[in-house]
Amino acid sequence: MMNTHDFLPVIKAVLSDKRVIITAVIVFIFMDLCAYVVRYRKKPKVPKAKKTIAAPAPAPAEKAAEEGGDDAAGDEE
Repeated sequence: MMNTHDFLPVIKAVLSDKRVIITAVIVFIFMDLCAYVVRYRKKPKVPKAKKTIAAPAPAPAEKAAEEGGDDAAGDEE
């Protein structure tokens, strides 16, 4: 039987092996991708505001008639 002192070089050799490191990185990236897919929530659609059409400006003749009538009434008093 091997004691813990004999296991250290074996553990070091296994953990420093190129294939073990690459496999660990690939597994980590795959698990991270799986966690992202599980947590993913689609953003709700934001309704667009409808464009309102501005009311047409009153004709200049109507403005003058309205203003003239108000001013004339104010001058007479």
